[in-house]
Amino acid sequence: MPAVRVHAVTGLRALDAVRYEQLRPLLDDPSPAVVRAVTQALLPDADRIPHEWLLVRTGADRPRALRVAAERLLRAHLRATVRQRRPTG
Repeated sequence: MPAVRVHAVTGLRALDAVRYEQLRPLLDDPSPAVVRAVTQALLPDADRIPHEWLLVRTGADRPRALRVAAERLLRAHLRATVRQRRPTG
């Protein structure tokens, strides 16, 4: 049931127990609510999600919720990558 998956993801976030490896497959969930919850949970770890894996999910053949989520995570991935490359000092 989608509501159960959404509450499970929300609970993991509340407990600060998000493991991106375990949640990443839920981005392909058929429920837009689940995809939104997982996206929110994965944003802090977006740089750990393979760029190519996300890029595939932006295709026109994918559900809208998944495309939007993948694009959002790609932007977060890019921002994190740029921050890591900036020289300090």
